[in-house]
Amino acid sequence: MSLRLAVATEDLHSSLQRAIGLAAGLQVPGIRLNARTEINVSHTTASALRQTLLYVKERHMRVAGLMCSTRHALYDPEFLEPRLDVIRRSMDVVRKLETSELVVRCGRIPDPDSVPSEKPTTVSIDEQANPFSFAPAVAPVAISAASQFSLLCELLNDLAQHGNHVGCTLNLQLSGYDLRLVRRLLSEVKSGPVGICFDPATAVMTGAPVARTYRDLYSNVGYVRARDALKDLDGAGVEVAVGDGTVDWCEFLPTLSEAEFAGWVCVERTGGDDRAADVARGVTVLKNLLISPEA
Repeated sequence: MSLRLAVATEDLHSSLQRAIGLAAGLQVPGIRLNARTEINVSHTTASALRQTLLYVKERHMRVAGLMCSTRHALYDPEFLEPRLDVIRRSMDVVRKLETSELVVRCGRIPDPDSVPSEKPTTVSIDEQANPFSFAPAVAPVAISAASQFSLLCELLNDLAQHGNHVGCTLNLQLSGYDLRLVRRLLSEVKSGPVGICFDPATAVMTGAPVARTYRDLYSNVGYVRARDALKDLDGAGVEVAVGDGTVDWCEFLPTLSEAEFAGWVCVERTGGDDRAADVARGVTVLKNLLISPEA
């Protein structure tokens, strides 16, 4: 099997320059950068981007896409315009780093067919009136799932169109894999390509079978986050280091190969006491499986 492995420099807990060096020591062909915390697309210069790219190339690696991390779902009305602005800025620098993928957080896909409750959920709990405030109470504005879905489709079409102009493809980081909703959402995006960032840890934590879910979505998957997870008795889940969870990598990796997945497989660890060591061990686990005849 031959898959393109990468690591996220933000998981190596170091300065960007040193993290690139650490990634080179892991002997992976790619590194994924964070567009907000490492590149700072709002203030970076063309010279700084060239220097970063040169430093990566000198270590015989490539930039394996960017992550544009946001605190809220893509369609959340709170701070919507600043969120869209930083996503567009991130899309603008992708080609300058000689890559094409941008991973963005989509969040839960609203169900446009859901029946509104008698007391619909408000936009944000922070927008509810403070009972101890002397300011006049403002009635919370409720947004239906259908309206949220429509807004999400509108935003994705706008961003996909922008991606066509700058040579960038969005890959959506989802909070679950409801196949009906995923397929319906992608069918509504007609202005340009939008992919799925598939995360086996998310599949485990939401109760979706990893390999089968990937097979159902493979034609739309443009990026893979190599994370592992455990599901507890209460129905929740927790991310763990690659190899310590319930993801069957001996099944999943051949599934990627059979589907001729050509994108990046980024080994990540978003929690834990020693993320850098967990990432290094995860790379070793996957490399051993990739060269194993049983895999």
